[in-house]
Amino acid sequence: MSTFSMFRRPAAIALSLTASIAIVSCNSNSTPTPTATVTKVTVTPEVASLVIGANVQAKATVTGTNSPSQTVTWASSNPNIATVSSTGLITAVAPGNAVVSANATVAGFTNQSDSVKVTVTAPTSTTPTVTKVAVTLNPTTVAVGGTSKATATVTGTNNPAQTVTWTSSNMAVATVDAAGNVQALTAGSTDIIAVSTVDGAQTGKATLTVTAVVINPTLTTAKINFQTAAAPTPAGYTPNTGTAYTAASMTGWVTETSAGTAAPVPLDLTGNARYRTVDGTNVVAGLDARLYTQIQMQCGTPTTGNTCNAPATNTSGAFEYKVVNGKYNVTVSVGDADKRNLNSLHTINVENVNAIKDFTPTLATQFKTATVTVTVADGKLTIDAKGGKNTKINYVDIVPAP
Repeated sequence: MSTFSMFRRPAAIALSLTASIAIVSCNSNSTPTPTATVTKVTVTPEVASLVIGANVQAKATVTGTNSPSQTVTWASSNPNIATVSSTGLITAVAPGNAVVSANATVAGFTNQSDSVKVTVTAPTSTTPTVTKVAVTLNPTTVAVGGTSKATATVTGTNNPAQTVTWTSSNMAVATVDAAGNVQALTAGSTDIIAVSTVDGAQTGKATLTVTAVVINPTLTTAKINFQTAAAPTPAGYTPNTGTAYTAASMTGWVTETSAGTAAPVPLDLTGNARYRTVDGTNVVAGLDARLYTQIQMQCGTPTTGNTCNAPATNTSGAFEYKVVNGKYNVTVSVGDADKRNLNSLHTINVENVNAIKDFTPTLATQFKTATVTVTVADGKLTIDAKGGKNTKINYVDIVPAP
């Protein structure tokens, strides 16, 4: 063995020993990897309200030490109500409630969890529904041949259409068209029925009563001119010359005090009829032909006029005229065509309704006309001058009132 070899081997042994010591020293100083822990799992959102078919993404956040894994296991308490995917996507299945939870997957901490409360409802319908159909009639009672108007009001959800179809339960009594116009045909009653076009099971009705037509007698129309027998009668008028009342005709003159009673006392006033002829001074031309004639209803005491000479009568009179009972418009005229005869307080009452009150004529205004509406119930229209003085009547028009 050479001297070089002897010195080289101890050096190699020393190097090897030094390396071994260094390796052993290095291994004894290494640090182990920290273990992760979970202190809380938080799920958002906390609650979710969904309609069937809708979904929401839930998110789970895992907190703890040493950066725990964010992986969780998702589960639904009732998959028939709501399901959840492995990534936390919640889907609504049916109406009801479910709890969707997220559990941590870190070993030893899988009991750490949180959840979201899920409420599932059916989608709100936008389809109109009808809950009621109400029908009104205006009027509800009509006579045969009359008409009524039917109106329907449809209520429900989502603004149902107001359209209906119309029918009558008794077409013999009344018919109804598509617009709700009702025509009465015969006496009786019928239901006017509306059927919703949205829901044919929803109907409404109103009862129409149809009455028989009451045929009223034709009311009287008359135009009477008060005049002498010799005076010309105005066109369209019937002359009355002051003849006394008769029970048979129920027409004529009676005493003022008995006027309107069940037993009127006849009075002949033919001597009180006047016809004023034109003289150009006291009686002028150009007047209405009806104004040249008159019957003096009051003469002498207690009037302010002069006592009437024979064959006139000084008993105050009233006029009765036979009419069909009913409502009438009556027009009367008073005055004297002779300008010298202005000493009157003309008063006219028709069926106790005052038409003219204390009219005092003047040279400028010799006549007065008035119309009143009266109702006759005893078959006779009564015209008197009670309360007046020296009243002179020219004519009367009797026409049915509307």
